[in-house]
Amino acid sequence: MRRIIFCLLLNVIGLSVSAFESEVKPVRLTDGEEVMTRLCLPDSAPPRTIVFCVSGTGPSTYLMKRPKFNYCDELADGFCRQGIAFFTYDRRGCQSDDTPPLYVAVDSVKYAKYTPMQEAKDVEDLISSLLQDVRWRDCKLILYGISEGTIIASLVAERANVRVDALFLHGYAHDNMYDVIKWQNEGHGVMILVNSVFDHNGDSRVDRKEYDTPRKEMAAYKSYLFQNQPFDSLDVVKDDFIDIQDIQKMRKPFNEQLMKCITEDNGYWIKNNYFNITPQWFKTHFELEPNKTRLMRLNIPIHIFHGVKDANVPVEGVYDLEARFKVNNMQNLTIHVFESHDHGLNFVEWLTKKKWSQGYSCLFETAKELGD
Repeated sequence: MRRIIFCLLLNVIGLSVSAFESEVKPVRLTDGEEVMTRLCLPDSAPPRTIVFCVSGTGPSTYLMKRPKFNYCDELADGFCRQGIAFFTYDRRGCQSDDTPPLYVAVDSVKYAKYTPMQEAKDVEDLISSLLQDVRWRDCKLILYGISEGTIIASLVAERANVRVDALFLHGYAHDNMYDVIKWQNEGHGVMILVNSVFDHNGDSRVDRKEYDTPRKEMAAYKSYLFQNQPFDSLDVVKDDFIDIQDIQKMRKPFNEQLMKCITEDNGYWIKNNYFNITPQWFKTHFELEPNKTRLMRLNIPIHIFHGVKDANVPVEGVYDLEARFKVNNMQNLTIHVFESHDHGLNFVEWLTKKKWSQGYSCLFETAKELGD
């Protein structure tokens, strides 16, 4: 049940006309692996700021291709219209192709090396390569992490092997990935989505009337989330509500099987029943220090962009980090929390209305302010 909202909205059809120039080139990493990269440049004037994007979990490319659009094209357009360059890259072992739903061809041998520490090293190599170009040597570099990328970006900033002038963390992961996945697989994220669709009286649960009342906008979610099962089948604990207790009970066998397969290195089951990530990815993540303590050691500007309705990582982590910074009298954290925004900061608004959400507008404007 990971990445639910973001994956749904990224499959919505959208069309756009890009207003930037692209420089696409291969970069050789320290271990000899070669990946393709893209730097999108504003067509107005040479940039003074570069936003370097670290994507979320799983196979990804410098395009993030979808049926009728490329996600990274849309973001590049948003940043470039602010006079800011936008850098993306193929994750090791990945390249764009025409196969839905992710449109990524994966070399499983090369991709198997993808772990958080390896990704951090790869990002460092790419930043070094980028800043070796005399044209960009004096540009400010904003490291922009999305979802799992918020962990990778924070690792890179803390290691200080390359210059990072500011951190943007979108869909912020506060805790260790073990706790994040436990929270997701216990159904908390699913319940956020369920309540946003079905809960009309605001009590954080769904009664029979709310579930059975015909509403056109609910039909797709009822099918996707519950396979159109009747209310009584979903009310597992038989208290006349669908709530977190029901979801936890339904999800418990899956969560136990996932943890068993991680322990036993059963990557085949994980790929086919969860997502295309390896047991080693999980194990390495589970050993990492969480962002909530790592970020306390950084003195560069940190901006967090997070939706209250984020079903992948809880917004409470953002508030906890803010409290930690205040207690320690640290002034370099700014949080931007948006009501009714999801893990993708309501990217669907751009696809359907050609209007950037409040979250993305704030992200673009903040990048411009830091670069001025």
